Amino acid sequence: MSTALLDSVRQETAEALLTVHQSTDGAQAGEVSFRDWIPRSERKQCQRLFVASSVAGVTRYVAKVPLDPDDAMVDREWEVLSGPVGTDLPRPRAVRKLDRGFVMTYVPSRDFPEALGADRPEARPRRLRTAVELAARLHTSGRGSATGRQPAADYLPTADFPTATTDWINRASVGPTHGDLGPWNLRVDQDDRVSLIDWEDYRPDGLPALDVLNLVLTAALIAYPDYPELGFDRLFELVFHEQNAFRDAADQALRHYAARTGQQVEGIIGLTPVFCRWMIRRIERQGRPTGHLFYGPFADRFEAELPRWNGGGRD
Repeated sequence: MSTALLDSVRQETAEALLTVHQSTDGAQAGEVSFRDWIPRSERKQCQRLFVASSVAGVTRYVAKVPLDPDDAMVDREWEVLSGPVGTDLPRPRAVRKLDRGFVMTYVPSRDFPEALGADRPEARPRRLRTAVELAARLHTSGRGSATGRQPAADYLPTADFPTATTDWINRASVGPTHGDLGPWNLRVDQDDRVSLIDWEDYRPDGLPALDVLNLVLTAALIAYPDYPELGFDRLFELVFHEQNAFRDAADQALRHYAARTGQQVEGIIGLTPVFCRWMIRRIERQGRPTGHLFYGPFADRFEAELPRWNGGGRD
């Protein structure tokens, strides 16, 4: 998109936000300020413009605008946020559909990765437990009628998994899933309440375990920010084999989630290769590289070793 066209989209979106303010809180042009951003990403397709509006320094609304005319996912998120899905969960509220994109309420908080990274190690179990509790509330809000095999085929239609992984797929719980429940899509407010954003990948019948694996396994990158120097083999050891503060936090979170949803921790962990290979497929379809990410090395090593999960790590 050219600079001139992007500036035009910014202006049109700001004008639409001003109209929302005028109809909801009576704020006029001189009282509303705007800021905008395009998330930094390696994504080559379907970039999005965000425009936030504030009154007296307090951000009230944010518009999400697709910059690719073929990007249908933003409209899909509008449909999800406008419907009954997750209405009892802390999340943005749909406000107004725009010709391009939509307006939603702003979630006033900081990024979950920032909060988790700033925490002392002893505070992380509580933080992760709060996050998986939110996931459990979503995942138990409705039970799908499909089998684990059917949603798995939708995620990875041509995947060939080891027998052990296939067995876990066949027994996997099915239900509503966020679809992109990485730490980056959680927000933490000043009272430590967690909200869930970015609902465009929601599925009514998915594999909820993939959401939780996305959250917990990716949190290891926050706990070990020097992972590029450590290497993915060492990171795998820290996550699956060794006893350490992160492993204890992850174990507590997974066991709490399993108890809340009636699943087995081993069954959730057993879907690690599904999660990893699905993420590779998803990212590559967005035109982004995956060779520098942990998904491939983790999937390969997990399938080769089939590690058992227990609170203290494997001997």
